[in-house]
Amino acid sequence: MSSTPPSAATAALKQYKFVRTTDKTKVGVGGSTVRSSLQPSNVHLFVKAGLPFLLFSVGASYVLKSAVEGKNLEREKAKGLVSKSERQARLEAEKDEMMEKLNKRIKSQEFDNTKRIERPEEILERRKREREERNRWYKRTWRWITRQQ
Repeated sequence: MSSTPPSAATAALKQYKFVRTTDKTKVGVGGSTVRSSLQPSNVHLFVKAGLPFLLFSVGASYVLKSAVEGKNLEREKAKGLVSKSERQARLEAEKDEMMEKLNKRIKSQEFDNTKRIERPEEILERRKREREERNRWYKRTWRWITRQQ
């Protein structure tokens, strides 16, 4: 007879004493079911193995989150930076102040939003007309007589 080492699955079953779903429970006196004292229930297994793992995971995430927040706050204080909410509040205050100034200026001046903007071609035409008007023969002659430039 050769002794073969037990498989990993049977070793795990023996170590943790898992309850098999195919196992029948014994019927005790008075028709009540009695579970074998050698095999713990699923609730007992969860309390022993699952609950500590869950507590560890939740606690670790909380500790890491608070540590990173503290580190970032210290870094911002050292660099003289302000938090996003303070910066956003300052920007909103500046925006409100600028809008008030613009509204006062618009109300105090005649602001015509329908006024047409000249096109570049029209500007060039206007300048050409002004040049031609300035250089009419009689105006040129008068500037030559009076020695004006």
